[in-house]
Amino acid sequence: MSLALVYLARGADGGLPAAKAFFKAYHVYPPRCPHELIVITKGWSGIAGRNELEQLAQANSARLVDLPDDGFDWGAYMRLAPLLTHTWVCFLNTHSRPCVDGWLNLLKVSAEAPGMNIGAVGATASWQTLAPVLPLPSVNAEYNNPLIYPLRLIRNTVRFVTNIRDFPSFPNPHLRSNAFIVRRELFVDFAAAQQIPRCKRDALKLESGRVGFTAFLGARGLKMLVAGADSRVYGSKEWVDSGIFRAPGQPNLLVADNQTIAYDMADNNSKRNFEKSAWGRILTNL
Repeated sequence: MSLALVYLARGADGGLPAAKAFFKAYHVYPPRCPHELIVITKGWSGIAGRNELEQLAQANSARLVDLPDDGFDWGAYMRLAPLLTHTWVCFLNTHSRPCVDGWLNLLKVSAEAPGMNIGAVGATASWQTLAPVLPLPSVNAEYNNPLIYPLRLIRNTVRFVTNIRDFPSFPNPHLRSNAFIVRRELFVDFAAAQQIPRCKRDALKLESGRVGFTAFLGARGLKMLVAGADSRVYGSKEWVDSGIFRAPGQPNLLVADNQTIAYDMADNNSKRNFEKSAWGRILTNL
């Protein structure tokens, strides 16, 4: 098949409950697109449920690929891609949950759109950065305290100085790694130029840093788009108003994950802070 759908099942991060939730969503919201389902297994040493995971994979005609439990999500993707022969590959992390019928078909059709010079299409994206220039004003009353704001200014100044070498300042448009589709050969080229992440910071650099995946696409003149449940694709300037990620109700979301779920479950003050971090402004009404 020309499309590999890759789900990362990490035992030490979600384990069997996360895998069961993925397979349930995979059935409730069919991909509607021919593909080979591949399940990366890592981090199952000493974790219960590995045999049940194999049974789930077999029941869904999925191929299991065991990989070392290091390198975070990006390391697993980077190790697997050169081993495949598919034209396209769609990566989903441990907590990813399809939430729209035909979600994979929407991603693939978007990525194949003629004449658009597309590098990758994601299910979510953000403008967030680890190098904020100023404190992001909070909607919590405590942060309006004149004693707390200077502390936040100092903290963010330290973060800026520490991180600006590796991360662009806000806005920092980037695709999130929870779910995205890309031509396999293009991703292999990206992987060949990178090191397997050794720490969380390395993984974040690959996602949103100056030498990360988004920067790699941009250097080649390729676009990064996000697909919505409304069958539209959105460029980076449109993400904030797309209703996909960290927006009230997230009504246009194709694939949920732990971050979208955390936003949905948050109180209104926390929602506004999530929005401010992702988009630089508040979307939830007071």
